[in-house]
Amino acid sequence: MLPVKKLEEQYQKYWWNRKEEKEYESISREPFKLLIFTILSQNTSSTNTWRAYQELSKKFEITPKSLASAPLKEIEDAIKSGGLYRIKARRIKNVAEIIMKRYNGKMNWIYSKDAREKLIELQGIGNKTADVIMASLKGQRQYLVIDTHMRRIAIRLGLVDENADYEEIQEALKKIFPWDEIKGREDKIVSLLWLLAKHTCRARNPKCNECILNEICMKNIK
Repeated sequence: MLPVKKLEEQYQKYWWNRKEEKEYESISREPFKLLIFTILSQNTSSTNTWRAYQELSKKFEITPKSLASAPLKEIEDAIKSGGLYRIKARRIKNVAEIIMKRYNGKMNWIYSKDAREKLIELQGIGNKTADVIMASLKGQRQYLVIDTHMRRIAIRLGLVDENADYEEIQEALKKIFPWDEIKGREDKIVSLLWLLAKHTCRARNPKCNECILNEICMKNIK
């Protein structure tokens, strides 16, 4: 089981400052804004994500109508600091256009039973991005977000093998969290494990001797 207290003690220092936390909470309350923010976060750092989102917000209202009608080149220019800006600009514009055409610019469908499936139908939206949106609504206990960091730590802990798919990794990792103990803090504790994966269980030169999970880690045992 995950040593929650040690996780909090060691990785709280990497947590967002209060200003960033409040800004993200505000974005999370509006599904379309969170969708755009998450697209911008793909394959880049949190610093670059924030910079790109803020620049995009200065130039356009973050709504399906505004971004669907925005010139692609202007979206690209606004989000250049986020990396892969041409790919992400096309995704942003396509998503906005589909939501305008299919849902009349509304996001109330996000609360339907098949919301996750509808998200994945959008171009450029995969399992991870869909689960970020769903987790903001229903929590990580139900929609644990899996990215390269979480995949790596699951494999190294011996929870899954290297050929495991997204759902297998998701289900395996869910089992190590003491959900009842962390009730009300689920999203933060999951994020702290992600920070452990990023800063300690690194892809290259992992800091196994410093890791609070080294006693149960198959990589360390080997």
